[in-house]
Amino acid sequence: MATTGLKIGIIGRGPASAAHADRLLAIEGVSLVGCADADPSAARALADRCSRPGRPVASFADLGGLIRETSPDAVAIFTPHPSHYRPAMDALQAGCHVFVEKPLTTNVQEAVDIAGVAKGRDRKVGVGHHFRLLPSLVRAREMLAEGAIGPVRLITATMAQPWLESHQTEENAWRFDPRFAGGGILADSGIQLLDALLWSTGGSADLVAAIQAREPSGLDTVTAASIRLSDGTPATVAISGVSPVPLFELVYHGERGRLRATDASLTEERGDGPPRPIPLPAPSGSVDANFVEAILEGVPLCCPAEQAVPTIRLLEAIARSATIGQFVGLA
Repeated sequence: MATTGLKIGIIGRGPASAAHADRLLAIEGVSLVGCADADPSAARALADRCSRPGRPVASFADLGGLIRETSPDAVAIFTPHPSHYRPAMDALQAGCHVFVEKPLTTNVQEAVDIAGVAKGRDRKVGVGHHFRLLPSLVRAREMLAEGAIGPVRLITATMAQPWLESHQTEENAWRFDPRFAGGGILADSGIQLLDALLWSTGGSADLVAAIQAREPSGLDTVTAASIRLSDGTPATVAISGVSPVPLFELVYHGERGRLRATDASLTEERGDGPPRPIPLPAPSGSVDANFVEAILEGVPLCCPAEQAVPTIRLLEAIARSATIGQFVGLA
């Protein structure tokens, strides 16, 4: 892919920002012009990592300084989840395109606001729901739309991640503690599962009942939810942060068969027959490359802001149901 002249600034530190920065730097013509973080030393460390001979990257204590000094075409946001909204709005109002690591925000109103401003200013806002690029889910979505297993009568979705000592640090507390706005395993890793569920089926949710299991300290370790999709299809979702091994799967139970999608495979079962591997399309790249292509070449965004809103709505409903112990309807 040939690209030219796209200047990108980064706000936020941590493994996600470094990984995305590496992918952006590998795209021809993309320049990282600045890194911002409330911790100046963290901003400087990331800027040093992104600098290349003859192409130093500046560091800033806030996004405002980065925008004023470097005039980026786009801003990539990797701050903690509760801090996505303000930099996204500031970047849009400065005329920048925006990439936001998932989730877009931690509440529906903020998500709607971002999508509305992006539309009004004709700016791209891409959200890092990279599961939409998994070949297994791409093919599963196509097969469901084709009616390959008949009407879907039940969907089961599971995600589990190992519990690591690094998760227990104060710096990472917001990822696992529901007492932080946008915290808990549901909002961190689980949001990918929720988005994959809605995107692969082309549906939306209208009713939720959920429970959460927590450590005595308050950390969210397991979230389980029953969801009714708008077409009446029931789905069950289980998200765990204390599994000994990683796990991801979506199983679609249809009248004529069953599809099982993992992060690396897709199988189909008919009756009592053995699972049949489904050939998968070639990988289609990264969310970072897609964001750049959307700006420079006009290709569709993998997940534009307006498509992220229903997932935030579902996230909010699950969290509320688990808190109050009642069914929650989605408007």
